[in-house]
Amino acid sequence: VVSMGLYVGEQAYLRSSWNILDGFLVFVSLIDIVVSMAGGAKILGVLRVLRLLRTLRPLVISRAPGLKLVVETLITSLKPIGNIVLICCAFFIIFGILGVQLFKGKFFYCLGPDVKNITNKSDCLQANYKWVHHKYNFDNLGQALMSLFVLASKDGWVNIMYHGLDAVGVDQQQPITNNNPWMLLYFISFLLIVSFFVLNMFVGVVVENFHKCRQHQEVEEAKRREEKRQRRMEKKRREAQKLPYYASYGNMRLMIHTLCTNHYLDLIITFIICINVITMSLEHYNQPHSLDLALKYCNYFFTSMFVLEAVLKLIAFGVRRFFKDWNQLDLAIVLLSLMGITLEEIEISAALPINPTIIRIMRVLRIARLKLLKMATGMRALLDTVVQALPQVGNLGLLFMLLFFIYAALGVELFGELCNEDYPCEGMSRHATFENFGMAFLTLFQVSTGDNWNGIMKQDTLRECPPDHGTDVDYACNPSLQFISPMYFVSFVLTAQFVLINVVVAVLMKHLDDSNKEAQEEAEMDAEIELELAQGTLCCMESQWLDSVSLLIKDTLEGEMLMIDNLSGSVFHHYSSPQLICKDCKGHPQE
Repeated sequence: VVSMGLYVGEQAYLRSSWNILDGFLVFVSLIDIVVSMAGGAKILGVLRVLRLLRTLRPLVISRAPGLKLVVETLITSLKPIGNIVLICCAFFIIFGILGVQLFKGKFFYCLGPDVKNITNKSDCLQANYKWVHHKYNFDNLGQALMSLFVLASKDGWVNIMYHGLDAVGVDQQQPITNNNPWMLLYFISFLLIVSFFVLNMFVGVVVENFHKCRQHQEVEEAKRREEKRQRRMEKKRREAQKLPYYASYGNMRLMIHTLCTNHYLDLIITFIICINVITMSLEHYNQPHSLDLALKYCNYFFTSMFVLEAVLKLIAFGVRRFFKDWNQLDLAIVLLSLMGITLEEIEISAALPINPTIIRIMRVLRIARLKLLKMATGMRALLDTVVQALPQVGNLGLLFMLLFFIYAALGVELFGELCNEDYPCEGMSRHATFENFGMAFLTLFQVSTGDNWNGIMKQDTLRECPPDHGTDVDYACNPSLQFISPMYFVSFVLTAQFVLINVVVAVLMKHLDDSNKEAQEEAEMDAEIELELAQGTLCCMESQWLDSVSLLIKDTLEGEMLMIDNLSGSVFHHYSSPQLICKDCKGHPQE
């Protein structure tokens, strides 16, 4: 503020939305300190919730540009996502109004140990039972929208559907099993139209907007791709004129190289891996000793085959060419297999810091060797796409952690004292609770997977308060949660399940598309090199002027320096004449 100014000027502090957020968080923190020192207990709880926004401060630091870019992408997605939200709201309101007309006041039932002979509300009250209604109902439009959102999330939607099928009368009749099966059409049509169609438009909208957000980078990316393509073409041209690396091999090593590059060897290794996986799957509890011996000798055989393959490839390709791409994984699996066999034979497991069983389990990774085979091109492309997308997915992971942190801390503040021994929770358990930050974090992870989030909200956070509950703050019932809890869970489910997950899909699709384009360019470059070799345009001196041009290409890509001939793939420059060079060396053998 002192150096740039508060508001006046282009670089003023309040001209940046990130600085506004940062300043607001600092202001809230100062108020929190002042109120805490003054002992303001009533407003302190509200400030604790606002204080959670401090976790957004990592978004404004320059040392997290990737995280900041993801957040800005999500912010720019609000407008197109808002359009699909309007469509969803229209369908929700239509089905909500229809649901109110069909089921208002019909989701009541008698709660008691034996309700077989109960037919209406009077019988229920005479038996000293409770006449209650389901938490998810259609008594009004608000309740209907909440019930429809649970249906759309596909978590516990079957229970709501059968409650509608069993409904009989308004507030007076006990539900009868499958009383009106035609109501099934209402719920199925909502699922088909909204859950399976409209909500999945989120994927298309987020993916499309993700591509639009990257359009401003397309010019720079196109230049980088063209520069990279030229370097790769030059490298391929130079390699095409050189003798193959195995030209100096002796007869025995050349024969081993021919064997290792043979297509049938891949088929044999694939068959061995499949048989190995089958034998490993035969192991079970209380297996006979004969099966133990058979599996042991099978492991020895398969390990020896993989060791032999690794040795042959080391001889055929050499150390430098062998340790490329994923061959390190191949050798690591072989070494782990040998280590496991050695530990089993010498029986020194008691002196080891780790259990040898863990090393034996690593043998399951042998199935990953299918990725190394030449014929598994599709599998390799998918795995390469995942590896290339990891940095950008990592930024999304940071955003996920930030979201979970905020909601976990807020959940502890709101629901931390909700369950106790006198008022136990039904939906929550020792595996799903907000009593501390760690368990709240795990509970939110369960909610993000769509597992029983409506049960946690319905049975615990929306519990009804008795008339004489009083004003004790430690009491397990809080009337304000009737409004806060739906906002908490619905906003988290929308953000985690419908937005951020779809951004991950968009990132993976983008990298898969880039991987396919790169593979296509690789094939086109190979075809161009073969065409040049067939036409004789490559010669002994071409690599020299290509080297000079490549140095210029790295410095600049603009101006008259570069022109690509799409037919031949050659690079022309006014400083050199490939026709004259090739003419001079025409007829001379390539060395």
